[in-house]
Amino acid sequence: MNREAFLRALLPHLHSLYSFARWLTRDGDEAEDIVHDALSRVLLNGNCNLAGGEIRTYLFTIIRRTYINRLRRGRYEATSADYPEDDSSLAAPSELGGFSDLPPELLRRDLNEALASLHEDSRSVVLLADVEGFSVEEIAQVMGIPAGTVKSKLWRAHQGLRKKLRVYQESKPR
Repeated sequence: MNREAFLRALLPHLHSLYSFARWLTRDGDEAEDIVHDALSRVLLNGNCNLAGGEIRTYLFTIIRRTYINRLRRGRYEATSADYPEDDSSLAAPSELGGFSDLPPELLRRDLNEALASLHEDSRSVVLLADVEGFSVEEIAQVMGIPAGTVKSKLWRAHQGLRKKLRVYQESKPR
């Protein structure tokens, strides 16, 4: 795939890449820097020879590795308190019922806090699976861990989120 074709294939993923980096860093400027650094390295190194589905997995892998490298260099801490500016994709679907009459800001705040309380690896697995729609195998590739570990992390993270968001489950009509 030539550079222009790679850039065309990359464009639909930019928002998701930024959102993922934003969740990792908790800082919009840092997220932009990570996306910029990661994509610059891909383009400068000529690593543009990927098929359609592989591009998405590859890009998320590069974003995560860039974040981890910065973390190791002590660039910033993993536990900042800021939340993503644009978290509209995390709002509860109205068809869930039960808490649709609650202010969406309340659910969004509680969901953000619950996600932020997860360890970075668990949060990444949840975001990749539930927000970005990655398969277990794709997440394993992005995270560099076995698929069984992904399943385990996802299960434990979902249990933790359920516990923290129990009030919403309890208010849901049966």
